[in-house]
Amino acid sequence: MAGLGTGDHVIVHSSLKNIGPIENGAGVLIDALLEIVGTEGALAMPSFNYTNPLPDPYFDVLATPGRTGALTEVFRQQPGTIRSYHPAHSVSACGKRACEFLADHRESFGINSPIDRIAQAGGYVLLLGVTHWSNSMIHIGESYAGVKKFFKHEGPLPTVKMRLPDGRFVEHQLDCTSSCSHAFNAVEFPLRCRNGIIDFNLGNALCFLMKGQEVIDTVVAMIRERPDILFCHNLDCRCCTEGRKYLQWNRTEKITR
Repeated sequence: MAGLGTGDHVIVHSSLKNIGPIENGAGVLIDALLEIVGTEGALAMPSFNYTNPLPDPYFDVLATPGRTGALTEVFRQQPGTIRSYHPAHSVSACGKRACEFLADHRESFGINSPIDRIAQAGGYVLLLGVTHWSNSMIHIGESYAGVKKFFKHEGPLPTVKMRLPDGRFVEHQLDCTSSCSHAFNAVEFPLRCRNGIIDFNLGNALCFLMKGQEVIDTVVAMIRERPDILFCHNLDCRCCTEGRKYLQWNRTEKITR
C-alpha cells in the first residue's frame, strides 16, 4: 500500500461500502495491512461507541460492538487484537507495541491518548474510502492547540460502568471532545500544501495516507491563524456553538482588560 511499510504504525479509518466488494471478505484486507506493517509495526482502528446512546447497562471491553464500520468490527474480534478501556472512544490494535499504545486510555482524544501515541511514535493515518470527517487525528491536533472542550449534551459529565476483560466492573467518567468533525475537511488543503497526503485507489475508493504528526502540526497552525476554523455551522451542534461563544467571550475579555 503506497507509502506504508514494514515496522510502521498506522491508525485506519474506513468504509467497506465505499471500497466495494472484496474477494473473501474484510479479513483479506486486514491480513494485507498486517503483512505490510509486519511484526515490528502496529495496526490500529477505532472501535468507538460514542455517547448517544451511552452503552447500557454497561460497556463490555470484550463484547460490546463498536459503531465504526464493518472492517473495524472484524478487526476488533480477530485473535491478537486488543481494545483500549474507554467506553465511548476505544481503540483496537494489534502488534508489538499495541499494549503500549492503548494503555490507560482516560481521555478520548487527549494528549497521550492512544491515537496521539501512534503519532508520537512516527505513525500514520490511513483513510480508506472516507474523508477527514473520520480523521480522529485532527481531534488530537485540537488538543495540542488548546481548543476549549464542551460536552455534546447539557448537564454534568456522565459516568459509565465498564466490564473489564477479567470480569471486574469499574466506573469511567466521560470527557469532552474539542468539536464535532463536520468541518474537518478544511484540513485537506493545508495538508496538500505541505505535500502531506499520499493518494491511491483501493477498489472503488480514493484513499489517503499521511503522517500523524503532520496532521497534528497542520491543525495547530490552522487554529493559531483562525481559532474557529474547525467548528461546524450547525446551530444544533452544542460543542461547536459553545466553542464559538467561548472564543467571542475570550476576545471580549482581552479587549476590555
